[in-house]
Amino acid sequence: MLTAKFDKKAFKCKNGYCIGKAKGLEDPALWARAQEYRRRLSNSMRAVPANEIHKLPKTRGYHVSRKYDGEFGLVVFDGENLVSVNPGGTVRAGLPALEEAEKLLKKAKVASCILAGEYYVIDEPSPARMVQQTVGILRSQSSKDELSRIAMAMFDVVEIDGKPPATIKKTHEFLDRTFGKGKKFHPVETKRVDKVESIEDIFTDWVIAEGSEGVVARHDSAGWFKIKVRHNLDVAIIGFSEGTENRKGMLHDLLVAVVRPDGTFQELARVGGGFTDDDRKEFVKDLRKRVVPSEYVAVNSDYVAYEMIEPGPVVEIECLDMITERVRGGPVNRMVLEWTGEKYRALSRMPLVSVISPQYVRIRDDKEAGPDDASIHQVSELRSIQKVEQSADTSQLNPSELLERTVYTKTMHDNLMVRKLMLWKTNKEESPDFPAYVVYLTDFSPNRKTPLERDVKVAGTEATARRMFKELAESKFVGGWEKAA
Repeated sequence: MLTAKFDKKAFKCKNGYCIGKAKGLEDPALWARAQEYRRRLSNSMRAVPANEIHKLPKTRGYHVSRKYDGEFGLVVFDGENLVSVNPGGTVRAGLPALEEAEKLLKKAKVASCILAGEYYVIDEPSPARMVQQTVGILRSQSSKDELSRIAMAMFDVVEIDGKPPATIKKTHEFLDRTFGKGKKFHPVETKRVDKVESIEDIFTDWVIAEGSEGVVARHDSAGWFKIKVRHNLDVAIIGFSEGTENRKGMLHDLLVAVVRPDGTFQELARVGGGFTDDDRKEFVKDLRKRVVPSEYVAVNSDYVAYEMIEPGPVVEIECLDMITERVRGGPVNRMVLEWTGEKYRALSRMPLVSVISPQYVRIRDDKEAGPDDASIHQVSELRSIQKVEQSADTSQLNPSELLERTVYTKTMHDNLMVRKLMLWKTNKEESPDFPAYVVYLTDFSPNRKTPLERDVKVAGTEATARRMFKELAESKFVGGWEKAA
């Protein structure tokens, strides 16, 4: 039975607004539901640039919604209580917007429901600052006036009284009927159209003229499409990989980075599209001359290691979107590298973005691979990135201490499979960026579609970490696996 009850003692409450973690819920599994919904949404949503709207399937009955750029939340109502849960496990209750939702649902005599929506700031004039403003208010438990600036736009119904709506039309009918008069909790603005050309008109009105982030076009059979303006960025090339077999001597893709304020390079994306065959030949010919040593190894989608090069040249790329959060919650962390003048040195992973559909545009001969011309601020001005000004150099921190390491192998069909399990104490538990203990399993099997798989677990105490280590060992090193080290 669906329940949105939570232990108020486990939550931090101020001005009637409570924030806590999913473990404080009577049903912590709601966190998993939020993660699963976000994962399904990501898998079903196809990103489309505005100039390709005309390529959408020609069919009647699209529902086109305005896209809000804020914080996603799954809203859970059990008939009496209402909370929101995000994929990172943060639970919110008591916001004015949520209180309004609770009243409207009770008025509509809804027994229970789960809805999906986006928190946003009502009066933020700058779309580029929308996420920062929204997250800032939600995290700070500000004054009642500040909390009243937060609204929530609902775009989907996961279930009503235990059952999902049969069609997108019924989803919007429920949202409009129940929340149509809402001020702070309301349906996303949506129009139903029967022509693809009408989607282009809506995009022009909402995005180009009014500055919205984008639009989402949904159809029961054609699918879901996220339509946005492409972003252009100037980035530094730090590595490249070549094609194989008949593509030998031609570029496979570029490893590109943005430059942090301290001059370090942070991996941004792998760029494999937008090149002509002549471009691919010229890049390989030029970049081979710039290869340098690196302590850090990155691999492309074919598990081929990149040749690292002296930073530069700068290229312009375009992308459809930049995502700051992983599907299961938490930041998208990318490696930061220091260029010593002779080689690359890996520092640590820091928050950045996942770049959607990056494409090469052109070489920028007029720019240099430095913080002025390839700055990370190009990204942080569009998306809320944590710790942009913070150094990634952890060399001053205490070194980690390896406590356990064991390796097992197994041969199947003449292929050697390797599983390695390690446990270490970070000795950095005083830093908020590090757990106290890490249990790390690598599983290599050349027969799989994804040959190298990893499982990482963290713990606050050695006893918990050793229990995790023991459980993994007992489950992974059975059935013909032999100890090698």
